[in-house]
Amino acid sequence: MRLQNESMTTSSLNLANSQDPILIHLAELVADIRLAAPQLQFLLVGAAARDLLLFYAHGTKTGRATEDVDLALAVADWNEYQELRDLLVATGHFELDPQVAHKVLHRRRMEVDLVPFGGVELPDRTIAWPPDGDWVMSALGLREALASSISVLLPLGQKIDVVSLPMLLVLKALAWADRRTRERGRDAPDLMVILKTYLDAGHAERLYSEAEQLSSAGKFDYESAGAWLAGSDARILLRQFSADPEQIE
Repeated sequence: MRLQNESMTTSSLNLANSQDPILIHLAELVADIRLAAPQLQFLLVGAAARDLLLFYAHGTKTGRATEDVDLALAVADWNEYQELRDLLVATGHFELDPQVAHKVLHRRRMEVDLVPFGGVELPDRTIAWPPDGDWVMSALGLREALASSISVLLPLGQKIDVVSLPMLLVLKALAWADRRTRERGRDAPDLMVILKTYLDAGHAERLYSEAEQLSSAGKFDYESAGAWLAGSDARILLRQFSADPEQIE
């Protein structure tokens, strides 16, 4: 595990004994990816990560279910990304989406978005999809999210790296800023649920040991205190794992 501040977030999560069909499907997805590309580094982000960290870990209702899975893939270049897609299809468990370049269908029941980052990023931390490069997507925060990820044990003996809750907050904030006008209502609800339930996600005791000034305030508000702690944790992770920590105030 890469995190240095163990009080901030757990380094792992054990869901191996769950019989939930969604977690079993996720484990099958991980197994099929490992079969096709054993050395690939990938990270669970998006709504599926939200549900693992809040609902499955702490019983927190997240407000909306998702059957999609978002995976961020660390690749050297676009050739590696294309080779990976070909390897997945060759297993017989994946089908390409003819309309969306980064989407595949796993075992005809789970849509999976495969978002590359790393060697495909431009200097401004965006990616421009080939062949024309006219579809541009932000990859900002994905390197940091992988570096600060937590390890989750799934059924069927599978393990996956998952974005930590503070870094999921960062990714959702960046996504909201990037697409709030064209995809209304997609990211703001997730931002809200993380901020409102952060203390209940294993951080309540820290309120008194690390944020005493909030718990002793005259007009104390539980959810606002959790939001403050979430932002503080996100700042710490960004300063620790960002390539330009001096730019983070």
